[in-house]
Amino acid sequence: MDRIERAEKAIIDQCELLLASDAFGAWRETETFHADDLVICNNSFLFREGRTTTKNSYHIGFLAVGNGDFVLPPSVVRATSRINLQFKRVSVRSLGKYQFLRLGDALAEQFPQLGSIVFSLVGSIGDPQPAQVAISGVDGLRILQYVPDQSATVQLADGVLSLAGIADLDTAWTSVHSHLVESDIDVVALGDAFEPSFHELQEAAARPIDLTAVSEEGSSILGNVLDRIQEQSDVFAEFLGWHRERPDDAEVYNELLRVAYNFADGARAFLGLMVGICDLKPLIFWMTIFEQVELAHCFAELPFALVGRGKPSLERYRSVIAEARNQAFHDLFAFDHPFRVDLSADALRAPQLRLFREYGRRNDPVLTFEDRSLVELLQALTRTSERPVPLGFWEGNLKVMRAVVEVVRALRHALVIVVD
Repeated sequence: MDRIERAEKAIIDQCELLLASDAFGAWRETETFHADDLVICNNSFLFREGRTTTKNSYHIGFLAVGNGDFVLPPSVVRATSRINLQFKRVSVRSLGKYQFLRLGDALAEQFPQLGSIVFSLVGSIGDPQPAQVAISGVDGLRILQYVPDQSATVQLADGVLSLAGIADLDTAWTSVHSHLVESDIDVVALGDAFEPSFHELQEAAARPIDLTAVSEEGSSILGNVLDRIQEQSDVFAEFLGWHRERPDDAEVYNELLRVAYNFADGARAFLGLMVGICDLKPLIFWMTIFEQVELAHCFAELPFALVGRGKPSLERYRSVIAEARNQAFHDLFAFDHPFRVDLSADALRAPQLRLFREYGRRNDPVLTFEDRSLVELLQALTRTSERPVPLGFWEGNLKVMRAVVEVVRALRHALVIVVD
């Protein structure tokens, strides 16, 4: 089976899952279908704030057989106007507005446009490679280098300081300091030069990606991302269980917020990448459409439409969690309201109004008075914005997290299937 056949089978499998999904089923109940009506699926299910790419014009489409059943394999439909609904029914009389491609023909057209860069996400990560950078300002030292197979943690020879590990600055410096404290090297001078050189060395020691070794089991960028977000999802589920049992336990709730906040930041970055890839490589969207629909459905199920129902917003999702976290973590001034002080007339003593100031002094206060400096000190005190988050949000957030896991898994699977 060649990669076009593999991709076609994978897309048909995705469409079968989509047609059986709760999201599609709920929409189908609101529509009446006639034979040869067309259903067009959106090719972007998340709100697109801040995107640098634009939606492509290719959509997955299903023809109806009259009673709510649909023909597979799907067609690829090219739309000349933007489609914003998740699913759009087009009557048979309006089909002439759209261009249809057989799925196999569309795949044959899209495969040459995949290129090779996108496969860097699933290429095998190679072993750490040696690297070196110059180090200056320290007599007797010229080079700081990384030697991953070095037996000793630190070695010094001929002006070259060699490290066996560069994962952590503090750990590396502790080892270097212990090794050199009785040497002729000026450790104080080295302390000033070490940190910038160490960070430069970390950047120089990039691990190679082998695009000829692609598999779902091997170590890859997406594999590492998947492991990390799966771990965060599991940890969140654990803290959520404890939060249900002990809702007044501040320590448990703070840990729940910490994990949710970290996840929201990472999910926003990854899903932004996913949206961009699907804009540029529509084939990848067709092969992950079910998982993306499921994710959008999980977002829409969050209580009170906190992140938007029509088009879930990643920015709003993050802001809901960030504001809940801010309220919990920055609670020194966690007042639930502002304060108003009614002043008597003599509170503003010796007032002076300055008009027609020099243009360069336009930011100076127009009105001055005796306690102006005290007012400026007081007005610097602010309170954290409060956005109550019901328990149902955190229950729904666990579903969102698990849906993101499946999107990452689907992207990895799709890229492995279509690699040449």
